[in-house]
Amino acid sequence: MASSTISSKLLCVICNKGKGSFKCEGCSQMFCPKHSNDHRNELSKQLEEIVVAHDLMQQTLIQQIEDPQQHPLLKKINQWERKAITKIRKAAEEARNKLLITTTEHTTNIKQKLKNLSNELRQGQEDNDFIETDLQQWTQKLEELEKELHNPTSVAILEDSTPLITKILIAYHDTYDVFERVCGSAQIKENGCLIVKDGSTEQAEICGKNEYNIGRHKFSFQIEQLTSNGWIFFGIISKSEPMRNTYQTLTQHRSLTISL
Repeated sequence: MASSTISSKLLCVICNKGKGSFKCEGCSQMFCPKHSNDHRNELSKQLEEIVVAHDLMQQTLIQQIEDPQQHPLLKKINQWERKAITKIRKAAEEARNKLLITTTEHTTNIKQKLKNLSNELRQGQEDNDFIETDLQQWTQKLEELEKELHNPTSVAILEDSTPLITKILIAYHDTYDVFERVCGSAQIKENGCLIVKDGSTEQAEICGKNEYNIGRHKFSFQIEQLTSNGWIFFGIISKSEPMRNTYQTLTQHRSLTISL
C-alpha cells in the first residue's frame, strides 16, 4: 500500500524523486526542494537578462531622441548617399581620364597647326611680302584654331539615358491616421477616431490629418450605422484642394465624403 502511494506521487522533473516536491505554477512542473531553488535561480537569471535588454533598449531610445540622425533608417539613407557619391566620383574619374587622353592629342594637334601659322607670320614679316588676302587667310586660320581649341569638334560631353543611381524613396505601411478637418454637417469625436453625421441631407466632407506623397498605405474603417439612402465615398485629394460641403447633383441624399 505504501509503495503504491509513493509511486503515485509526482516526482521531481530533474532528479525523479518525490520527497518534498514543489509545483511551479509557471511551467506546471514538479521540483524537489533543491531543484526548486535551482529552478527559481534560473528564472531570476532570465529576469536579469530581460532587465539588461530593457535597459539597453531604453538607452538606444534616449540616444535616438537626443540625436535623431542615429536612427537606423537614417543610417540606411546615409549609406545610400555614400554609395551614390562613390559611383558618381568613379564615373567622373573614368570620364576625366578618357577625356584627358583625347584632349592631349587634340591640343598637340592644335599646337602643331599654330606653329605652322607662326612660321608663316614670321616669314611674312621678315620678307615684308604679304597682301590683304594673306592677312585675311591668316586671320581666318587663327580664328578657326581658337574655335577648335575651346570647342573641339572631335569630342563632346553627353549624358547617358541610363540612370547611374536609383532614387531613394520612403514608403509607409500600416499608417495610423485620424480625422482632423470637417466641412458640413458632421462632427469629429473621440480624438479624431469617430465621425458622427447628423440627420440632415447636407453633405459633409472630412479630411485626415496626415499627408502622403508616395508608397502604399493601408487604412481600416468601421461603419457602425448608415441610413438606407445614405452613402460614403472614400478618396484621395490634393492638400491644396479646398474642402466643400455641397454637390449640386447629390444634395438630395444623406452623404459623407472622407478624404485622405
